[in-house]
Amino acid sequence: MGIGINMRVFEEFPVIEGERIKLDRIKSENEEELYEILSDSDVAEYDWFEPIDTVERTEKFINHYDEEYEEKEEITWGIFNKANGKLVGICNLGDFEDSSRRCEVGYDIKKSEWNKGYATEAIKMLVKFALCDMNLNRVEAFVTPGNDRSVRVLEKSGFVREGLVRERDFIKGELVDGIIMAILKSDYCK
Repeated sequence: MGIGINMRVFEEFPVIEGERIKLDRIKSENEEELYEILSDSDVAEYDWFEPIDTVERTEKFINHYDEEYEEKEEITWGIFNKANGKLVGICNLGDFEDSSRRCEVGYDIKKSEWNKGYATEAIKMLVKFALCDMNLNRVEAFVTPGNDRSVRVLEKSGFVREGLVRERDFIKGELVDGIIMAILKSDYCK
């Protein structure tokens, strides 16, 4: 793989199979299910986006996900329940830094699917993909203080809380701190 990030993952959209979920490209036929996620104020509470108010706005998100993939900036997957094919959430890897071989991870789960282990399973799958398939050394997550569920998901996935970055992000009109958590290839390969 060489010393840099394996960018061949951008040649064909990577589909990742897990025990209960499949990470796959979000398509226009997933618009209604994606709307359920992106329109929920509880899902958006600690995230950068305001809940959307029309199904039509989800098409802009899907187009944005496709553009970011084509530009090799971010990979956004739908988290699909393998038993019924339903979209239960979204997750992504992005903000790739080639020299340090790192990226950030993010995710949102449909509220009706909270506390079922989907986020933890998806994050573990993304970590394996990032560290093994993409040859990354570090996967980071920034969590808005108060989002204790997300901290637990990341801890269960092997991430270590490294500290607090003050006024890191501009979310919903204000500067907010970010809890920085990360997993290293050396942590993963223990």
